[in-house]
Amino acid sequence: MANILNRSLAKSNALWKEANETILSGCQLYSKGPETHIMGVSPIYIDHGKGAHVWDPDGNEYIDYDMGLGPILLGYQYPAVDEAVVRQLHRGMGYSLVAPEEVEYAKLCCKYIPSAGKVRFLKTGSSATEAAVRIARAYTGRKHIVRGEYHGWHEWTTAAESVRQGGILPEVREFVHKFDYNDLDAVEAYFEKYKDGIAAVITEAVENDAPKPHFLEDLKELCHQHGALLIFDEVVNGFRFSIGGAQQFFGVTPDLSTFGKAAANGMPLSIVAGRKDIMEDVDPKVFISTTFGGDCLSLAAGIAVMHELESGEVNKAIWAKGKYLQDNFRKLAKDIDVPIDLYGYPCRMNLRYEDYEGKKDWLYNSIFMQESVKRGVLLGWNIFPCYSHTQEDLDFTLNVFEDAMKVYREALKSGHPETYMEGKPLKIVLG
Repeated sequence: MANILNRSLAKSNALWKEANETILSGCQLYSKGPETHIMGVSPIYIDHGKGAHVWDPDGNEYIDYDMGLGPILLGYQYPAVDEAVVRQLHRGMGYSLVAPEEVEYAKLCCKYIPSAGKVRFLKTGSSATEAAVRIARAYTGRKHIVRGEYHGWHEWTTAAESVRQGGILPEVREFVHKFDYNDLDAVEAYFEKYKDGIAAVITEAVENDAPKPHFLEDLKELCHQHGALLIFDEVVNGFRFSIGGAQQFFGVTPDLSTFGKAAANGMPLSIVAGRKDIMEDVDPKVFISTTFGGDCLSLAAGIAVMHELESGEVNKAIWAKGKYLQDNFRKLAKDIDVPIDLYGYPCRMNLRYEDYEGKKDWLYNSIFMQESVKRGVLLGWNIFPCYSHTQEDLDFTLNVFEDAMKVYREALKSGHPETYMEGKPLKIVLG
């Protein structure tokens, strides 16, 4: 890759100006918008991708680690998936009756996902978690939901946030309650407060920080003691930790689970999976129905992804790439003496930025992200190794990280790190 320190972003910036005239909020996903990157330094648009690389409309090339915010598990334009989609395209995208591919994909889900006695397909992670919550309420006859971190944009979960509350019915807030990951006491307190009223606890099995010993097992037991269901939101973790998700990795099977993002390597497909007895009990009660749940192109992609994962080699390689990056990042940070860590599990990592007094500030994230993207490495909220990242990609990235760490160290020691910003510092957004 060529050094792109001196690059133009003119086309990207012009598109954003047009978008603000025609699109609500300028984009479809807040986390992809320019406020979450470094406006003036980061590209706003991606024109195309190949492998683990992307190109912006101005022709600048980057190694991508956000991978579509998680969906690109295998790589952009991954042959086995793209060929399956093209074959299906020549047969039809969707029909007036049910497609055989629904049965084929469902059987694969039930074979490999521990919590999948039966499944239902949707298009987005938000829709899958909405479906799981509705199933839990129908099964238990209860109203209250205890939730962890971000679980989508639908009303049942957004009502527990503090921003963008327009259009949310205030009474919905009575029935959704947040807790911090690993805080079993908080969950127990909710069960005491809302006796016989909690339908389910929904959480990611893990984000970046590891679960405390027995946390997941104890959480499941606590739910069952109080007649509630445990839901794992595997929209991010699913198929990245293993073919059976984080639930398989940790050996804890929830009552219901949701998958999305990496399910079809970039095609829109999500899954709500549950114990067979639960799914059959609620079948006559719940309404979960969508035209594009049976979209044949996404199902063809999902089937191809499953077949790629079956041997275990893909997940093994992703973990190995992540570990190589993490181990060498930590060595660089120690050698250069910068308070940055690449933490989490090798298949899903995050960067933790501090100054020398241990203070955290989003300005610090911005400086490091700025220096990385200037040199051809595109970062987002997570570091997602994909199957197509090559050894050359990883080594190039580590060289870029080394340069970025040196600038970061200089910025902190200057006493005025804000003066090192060439663009606008990023902002934190919901969704």
